[in-house]
Amino acid sequence: MKIWIVSREYAGIAEAGGVKDVTCSLCETLAKIGQKVTLFIPMYGCTNLAKVKMSQKISITEVFVCNKKEQIVYKSGSIGKVKIVFVCHQSIEEKRAIYTYTQEDEVLNPAHKYGFGHIDALFVDTIFQKAVAAYKNVCKQTELPDIVHCQDATCALVPAFINNSIPGAKYLVTIHNAGPGYHHEFESVDQALDYTDLPIELLERNINGFKVEPFLIASEYAILTTVSPQYSWELMNNRTQTQGLGQRFKERKLMIYGITNGIDIKKYDPKCKKFSKLPYTFDPEHGNLSGKFKCRSYFLENYAKKEVQFIEGLEKHGFILEETGKEIYFSYHGRTVQQKGIDILVQSAEKVLEYQDNVRFVFIGQGEQKYEKILIGLAERFPGKCVYFRGYNQMMSRLALAVSDFFLMPSYFEPCGLEDFVSQIYGTIPVAHATGGLKKIIDSQTGFLFEDNTSDMLTVIMLKLISLKLMKFPQLDFMIPESAKYVRTNYSWENVVKSNYMWLYKNIAMNKF
Repeated sequence: MKIWIVSREYAGIAEAGGVKDVTCSLCETLAKIGQKVTLFIPMYGCTNLAKVKMSQKISITEVFVCNKKEQIVYKSGSIGKVKIVFVCHQSIEEKRAIYTYTQEDEVLNPAHKYGFGHIDALFVDTIFQKAVAAYKNVCKQTELPDIVHCQDATCALVPAFINNSIPGAKYLVTIHNAGPGYHHEFESVDQALDYTDLPIELLERNINGFKVEPFLIASEYAILTTVSPQYSWELMNNRTQTQGLGQRFKERKLMIYGITNGIDIKKYDPKCKKFSKLPYTFDPEHGNLSGKFKCRSYFLENYAKKEVQFIEGLEKHGFILEETGKEIYFSYHGRTVQQKGIDILVQSAEKVLEYQDNVRFVFIGQGEQKYEKILIGLAERFPGKCVYFRGYNQMMSRLALAVSDFFLMPSYFEPCGLEDFVSQIYGTIPVAHATGGLKKIIDSQTGFLFEDNTSDMLTVIMLKLISLKLMKFPQLDFMIPESAKYVRTNYSWENVVKSNYMWLYKNIAMNKF
């Protein structure tokens, strides 16, 4: 099959959130099993072309956005068997980060606040999507797709812009997150009309409150999917935070197909330093954890101690004292945003740190300044017991998971979750709120789940786990290899693509939906 994948992110090329990993693994796996894959992605100022083999092919077209003609340049490249079409436009190429302003942006223009979304985000979304739709006018007939698979709200209008003008093509739009801040909606019908030029009747049909919703428009042209069956159920039954979008899905009685994301285990394999990026090897599946504890000692000596300040891409707050061998480590890695339950995380950590001398916390991530400041404050209040690395560094993000005993995920909602997989691969037991895709954790077998998402509940669970760890409770040791095996057996990307995505693509192509 000829499959177009449309995304604003791709691991190793343009990285922001979890969409990058899904897009990359989906493209690579489809190509590996013999499908003809073309990725469409913007060419940002921060795009990394180190692993891309660029070709000399350049095509040019024009699109209309906000009643103005805009020139689009397409540049071609490839990574392995995945063909890449980069969409180039000045408004995109000036971006130093995918969705938000950087510290450098704020220095150059104080109105561009660090961590906040781009002022012209809707323009960038629209020009990229219109450019993808217009590619049909410059490519060869043999390049036209059987399937166009769009990733998240930033790409959800592509099927409407193509508007069935590619004979036989079918469309999917995957909802990676329908929570607040992820809709990329238009503030009014007039604004949507100005940007998109889509029929006013279509825009008026797809309003949530007063705003025009890309996911609702997509539902008229495409099959909707999401990243776990549990999140699909929550969306269709209006049981998760969506600012009213879930209710609109429910009213329409939409079918949203839930396919749990896989993980490319090879890219994280702790048995190979080249892939894991860790300083020592170990094998949780077979109970060999000596390298895991060597990683911890390396982390403490080279990154966590007070004297170390500079780490590429990270701003360090707090420190951890040298270990005695009796410390118990909890960690969090991810975006510092409201969705992730950072307030619950910090309140629980405070309570535990006040009463437990042998507990250590490692935090790494970036996002909303409000939550970054809360984590900075926590690290400063508990010197020697807590460290927070603000920013992103791939090696450090993995190391923070690998050195820990437990990984905390008190998310208010979570469509799928990837870090629980990574923690299990690294022999770290996940502790998560039982919501959305986190329910793939089997409680008390591959990790721990809790229903009541409060700081009191999380504190009780952490204190219980500390007690079990100190008593050397055998269940915890048994969980580590079982968790790692469970992920490998059930959630490799090749299994997910062959069993789920290819089944869906083929049935859509045969008009069985």
